[in-house]
Amino acid sequence: MADRKFRVMIAEDERLIANNIAKHIESENPAFKVVGIYLNGKDALDAIEEQTPDVVFTDISMPVMTGLELAEKIHDTMGNVKCVILTGYADFEYAKEALHCGVEDYLLKPVDKKELNKVLKKIELSLTDITDIARSEGAADTSMTPEEIVSLIKDYVQKNYSSDLDLSIVAQNLGFSQSYLTKVFNKVENITPSKYIRNYRMGIAKQLLNDDKLSIQQVASCVGYNDPFHFSRSFKQAVGITPTLYRESLHKD
Repeated sequence: MADRKFRVMIAEDERLIANNIAKHIESENPAFKVVGIYLNGKDALDAIEEQTPDVVFTDISMPVMTGLELAEKIHDTMGNVKCVILTGYADFEYAKEALHCGVEDYLLKPVDKKELNKVLKKIELSLTDITDIARSEGAADTSMTPEEIVSLIKDYVQKNYSSDLDLSIVAQNLGFSQSYLTKVFNKVENITPSKYIRNYRMGIAKQLLNDDKLSIQQVASCVGYNDPFHFSRSFKQAVGITPTLYRESLHKD
């Protein structure tokens, strides 16, 4: 892991402070590389959406978009990007509340090197977890980001949901082990790929059940289930009621 560089972006409206933090990040932990400094939250968000760094350090008070607003948008759309809030004493309690909004940690300004080191080490351990799993399990391509792997899984499922499909088939076709795909997918999406496959199929099934011309068995077949009883059990697990009851509920006033 010595050659692994985690990409960092900094959102801080004071250029001198931002440059200083960037210097300390790279000197305290060589695994991190600062790839961008932005003086307001909106510019930072545009760059983050385009380049998807591993970590974002953001001041809590900035023009155009505050650090908390930026952190919230990152959490909502790029959940695997780690976000650290930078704050002065005046906003200390406010910053602590950010921990409930998906923020990884917070640091008081001026930034203490020892505290920065602790935060960086914690983030490094979190970020290397997926890569280490990939190496230990012989994944086909450890250069791919977790988000790219998840995107591959989703794309494969969405194109093949109507065929005989389970996690072993997905893993075989994508060149990864089942356990690795499960760990990566669950870490990024907070759901296992097997449940994602089931839930995606059931989402399609709910649409098909609107068509009374299709029998339950035909709906099951359309979403990759040869056994209608297996389909009914899976549908109830995902939706809470059987396909028959779900269809009946569509016709109630």
